[in-house]
Amino acid sequence: MGAAGGEFCVCAIVFLYADYAEVRGVLYDVHKSLGPGFREETYKHAVLIALRHQNIPAKCEVEVPVVFKGEKIDTYRLDLVIDDKVILELKAVEELHSRYEAQLVSYLHASGLKLGLLVNFGNPELFIKRYVNEHHSH
Repeated sequence: MGAAGGEFCVCAIVFLYADYAEVRGVLYDVHKSLGPGFREETYKHAVLIALRHQNIPAKCEVEVPVVFKGEKIDTYRLDLVIDDKVILELKAVEELHSRYEAQLVSYLHASGLKLGLLVNFGNPELFIKRYVNEHHSH
């Protein structure tokens, strides 16, 4: 899915890395270098490159099952996993809607991970908001 025609792409990245300052630095570096206006996929690839340059390991396309009453009913696909700690969901939109926050909270709940960052590259100022999974199981 692309940004054209009103579509949007959810890029969920899970960080296995504990140094959030370094991760935030990567995000700010990407935003400073590219600025607003690109698709989420473009920012995702740039973040991947920047992470690699900082020697922050990442696993791609990690599947997270959604389970109801002990049965798998759906699967979320997280673009990157880096230490089972933080989900990073990238957006490139002018305005963040509450559905993006709900989506990240759902990812946290389904994955059992404790922290998530909602990141929007779509404005002149980078937006980062931290979410904590109150039902953290790991």
